[in-house]
Amino acid sequence: MSNPLPVSGKGGNRARFLANQKKYGHPLPIIIHPPSSSKLSVLSSYLPTFLAPSSSSVERPECVGTFDPVTRSVWVTEPRDMEILFNRGFFGKGTLSRSEPSWRERRIDQVKGGQSAAAEKIREARRIARKQFKIDRAQAMLTAAKAAEAVLTQSTTPGTASSSASVITADEDKVVDGSASPTLSATTTTTIPDVDVSTLTPQTFLIRPTRPDQNRNRGRKAFRRKPPPPQPAPVASSQATESGPSTRVDRPAMEKPVVVVEDTEGEGEGASDDEWDDELVPQMEHLQLALEEAWFLSAGLGVLRIRDPATDTITPIRSLLPLLVTPIPSSISPHPIIRPDDPFLVSYVAYHHFRSLGWVVKPGIKFCCDWLLYRRGPVFSHSTFSCVLIPVYEDLEEKAISPFGNEDWYEERMSWKWMNTIMRVNSLVQKTVVAVYITIPSLNSFPSNCRLQDGTLDPNKVGMRDLLKRYTIREVTLQRFGPARRRD
Repeated sequence: MSNPLPVSGKGGNRARFLANQKKYGHPLPIIIHPPSSSKLSVLSSYLPTFLAPSSSSVERPECVGTFDPVTRSVWVTEPRDMEILFNRGFFGKGTLSRSEPSWRERRIDQVKGGQSAAAEKIREARRIARKQFKIDRAQAMLTAAKAAEAVLTQSTTPGTASSSASVITADEDKVVDGSASPTLSATTTTTIPDVDVSTLTPQTFLIRPTRPDQNRNRGRKAFRRKPPPPQPAPVASSQATESGPSTRVDRPAMEKPVVVVEDTEGEGEGASDDEWDDELVPQMEHLQLALEEAWFLSAGLGVLRIRDPATDTITPIRSLLPLLVTPIPSSISPHPIIRPDDPFLVSYVAYHHFRSLGWVVKPGIKFCCDWLLYRRGPVFSHSTFSCVLIPVYEDLEEKAISPFGNEDWYEERMSWKWMNTIMRVNSLVQKTVVAVYITIPSLNSFPSNCRLQDGTLDPNKVGMRDLLKRYTIREVTLQRFGPARRRD
């Protein structure tokens, strides 16, 4: 699923695309090097190993990760392994970064005094701007509410509201012309405009400041905000002297202090970047793999070995599945059980399905879904589809006795309220929602020699290939319906 090269109209975009193509061009950690032309080499890198030419050489790296039972994920700490797994297929996520584990590079750049606009810096700036926007909005709405209350309490008919009103306080009652009247004390003047009360609506005093990221137009002809007007030039010191001693001279807003680096050893004006040792900055970030990604890399591709922290040994593939399945209470079973409706297996079936079709699959919890589908990866474009997994039991009687059948993980996805929430969120970010119906096979469909005495599956006799071919996947594309926009 390769995208064509962009037009050469903008050299910066083309150079960035070529750099990303060179760095993230391999869709999987396995690389096939055929001895023929370069075009065949690029084509063969997308093919499975059994479809590659017989004379080609296969590069299969070996990476090591550690299973973490608390976060239910696999941690990869070796820098070489982190680079291979993320650059070749976008597997995992940096724990101190948004996506790619780039914390150490950003830290080195920060120590050297660099000004690179990393994604994390842009995100922090947006968060600060949005936080300030919420504060300004709350203050503006509070001010409007006070003004509305003052008008409604002191103006009853059109034209009766005066240009100024007084705050009246009653000290004691006095008799004026035979009637009680409060004594007027010191007043505070508040300016209130002449407003026709009969025309007031709830929107009259609704004041909202401009949101910092209001622009939602996309494309080549996207709306661009006008730059702010230029600030007046600062007053010179000579002009300030002529105007009098009380005149204040403002310093330019963008003025920065000049830092002079003294050379104490006489080797130059300052230390160069070559003298800085990058090894002084330790690597404090690791690549975190979802269990589905770890199982795909280990059992599917054979490039990842998972270490069990309890025994501090590499877990064999045969014994890896009981380590990754969803844990259940010890009151139900003292040891892990394997059932076809296990949430991990149901989720992996969808992950394996879309990965086999060439999509880059990433977790979609940010958009209230299970998986996000990228054409090539998050570096090249945004995700196109949001997948919601909806398990369907082949045998409804097994759902009643299953420890996973009555959980919200299944029931909530069948609710139209939850689906409407997903549609609302994803429509705002221009993503297509795909309902993925996964039919869970019945335990009775497996041979009797593959089942244990309690009716669950035996991990030593059930292979992943035999397990995957028993599931059925149906995809339904959903679209949000707007009655006001679809009348014509």
